[in-house]
Parts: sequence; structure tokens; C-alpha cells
Amino acid sequence: MSIAGELNITLNASDNHKTRCQISSSRPLQASHVFTGKTINETLTMIPLLFNICSKAQAITAVRAIESAKQTPATPQSESTREALIALESLREQALRITMDWPTFIGNAPESPLLSHIALGITQIMKLLEPSQVLGYQAPTSKAHSITKEQSLQWKTFSKTLSKGIFGSSSDNSPATWLVSDLDEWASQQKTQAAAFIHWLNQQTWKNAGESNITHLPTIDDNALLKVLLAEQHQFTSQPDWKKQCHELSWFSRKQQDEASNKSVKSNGIFSRMVARLVEVADLMTALDEFFIHDKTLAAPKSSAIGLAHSHAARGRLSHYINVENSTVKKLLILAPTEWNFHPQGVTQNSLCNLQADNETDLRQQAELLIHAIDPCVGYTLKVATK
Repeated sequence: MSIAGELNITLNASDNHKTRCQISSSRPLQASHVFTGKTINETLTMIPLLFNICSKAQAITAVRAIESAKQTPATPQSESTREALIALESLREQALRITMDWPTFIGNAPESPLLSHIALGITQIMKLLEPSQVLGYQAPTSKAHSITKEQSLQWKTFSKTLSKGIFGSSSDNSPATWLVSDLDEWASQQKTQAAAFIHWLNQQTWKNAGESNITHLPTIDDNALLKVLLAEQHQFTSQPDWKKQCHELSWFSRKQQDEASNKSVKSNGIFSRMVARLVEVADLMTALDEFFIHDKTLAAPKSSAIGLAHSHAARGRLSHYINVENSTVKKLLILAPTEWNFHPQGVTQNSLCNLQADNETDLRQQAELLIHAIDPCVGYTLKVATK
């Protein structure tokens, strides 16, 4: 088991097909204690090593929190590059799950060349952005923000191959503009493994299983959030709720909130979440087109509370609070989206309880699809039993 820990999920289905679900965690939810007494530079060096999943988002959220605590905000240009790094990291996680997991559900082997293209290609593009320029506290900012021809060309070449591999088209037009309205036709042609998977899923009688009444976390004033965070600390970060109500705080719930009229997110069962994942990939590619091709500045999330910062990572909104005295960290609290989404009474638990299957094999398959749809990179074990 990695230092990231894992979730332990147990499903039990009774004779009437009612499913019971229990979720426990071995994730190192108090690991942030190790940063107490460390210097700012030590903390920023250690964070991506300790949290190797979404490490860029963790590092960026931490440096944003430090800048907030020290009242030394980064330039819009630096924040834009940070947003591009987070978008690249999110694109990698979402695209890898699509190309690695989806084929196995329909009995196919993943396409190794496409997997390598995603992993290596994004790593190379990230290096071209010179992350050290924006990931350190008071890092050099003398360079003017301007995308080089090499960066632009590298992204164009990468994105066209990725679009061809997932969507079956390398057109400059974003798939998000036609994917939902022409979904059935696109999927039925099965030009890619992603299309073949969506076509297969659309044929299943249980495709909309796992719908949940857990809602997206409402907009909360940052100072109100910080007040609860400081009062409850690790009790809150390990099992967060708001006013005794569980909420979802994933990439999908953000898409529901931002695109309430989008047909792809009209429900929150398995099928809608999987289609929304394709739209998320297309939207990330569109944002990165703006950055690399059109040299547009990407806006970063703002926080009104001193010492508190946010980032929209692959799993959902990640928040850090830090208290710094001179150059020493006195307190670091990390509020991760996984703890919202895998709360013992949260959206995953609620959704899994709404699965219905006649046998253990089908129940396991539906559960695995749903877990992957909620969180693209969570580590977990799944035990399934039927009576």
C-alpha cells in the first residue's frame, strides 16, 4: 500500500436486492502534522513527495496558501501557468482512466501506444512550462508570460493525437461542442475504445443505476469555512460535512453546478457520470488550447480568508490552510475532495446503496464503474457479497 493509503469498501446485497455499503479509510488523514515546524521551502519540497497523486495540485494549493498567509500574492501570469499545470495533471488522470479502464469493462485490452502518449506527452509539456518558476514561494517572476513556439507546437501535436485516440477525430473543433447532441451516433460507430465502451454501457438496463440525492456543496463563505476548519481541525478534514449535511465536491458535481442545462449531466448515475468524463476531457483540452495556442491567461480560484487557498484538481476542489510565522510552518490543514466524496454517509456510499443486481459479478461491475466515475484516481479495495 502506498503512503496515500486506500479506501475499504464493503457491499452486501440482500435477497430483495437492497444493497448496504460501508466505507472506511486508511488514508493518512493527519499526515499534515509532519509539516509543523518545517520551513516554507522544506514544506513545499515535501508535499508533492508525500502526496504523489495530484502532486501538482497539492504543491500549487500549498504555495497559494503560503502566499495568502504572508500576503504576497503571485502575479496573474504565474497563477495562469499554475492553472495550466493543474489542467494538464487533471487531463492526464481523466484520460488515463478512460484509456486504461474503459476497454477492460468490455473485454478489450488497453491501447499501450495511447497510454504512453498520454503519460509521456503530458510530462514533456509540463517540463516545457518550467514548473520551478511557479511552484516555489517567491519564485523568480522576471520572465514575461509568453507561450513559445515550441510549447504551442508540442501541445498541438499532443492534443491532436489524444483527440484522435479518444474521440476519433483530430479536428480543431472541441468535441464538447458536438459530443452530447450526437452522442448515440458517435458511440454506435465505435471508432475508438471510448466510443465502444459508451455504446456498450448505453445498452445496459442498469446504465442509470447509482443515482444519488447527495447534492453539490453549496457556495460557502471562505471565512465561515475557515472558522469550522480551525475549530474542528482533523475531525472535520477526515469526515467533512456542512451543517450536518453531506455533500459532493467532485469534478462532476462542479460540472453539474457550472452547466446545469447540459444534457450530459442531467442525472448522476453511472451513464451520466461516464459521459460527463468525456466532456471534462474535452473542456480541459479547450482550456489548454486557450493557454497554449491563443496565449490566454487562465483564471485561478480566489480565497477571501487569510491562509486559505483552493485548487480545482482532478478529484475535485482541494483546499489548504496554513499558518506561517516568519518562515516556519505552525499549522497545515488539508481538506481533500476525497473525504467529502467518500464520507461514510456521503455520495459514494449513497450511490452504491442504490445499486441493484441479481448476482455478485454484476454488483461488483456496477460498483467499480461508479467508484471510478466519482473519483478517477482513488486507491480502494472492494468486497462484495450477495445472499
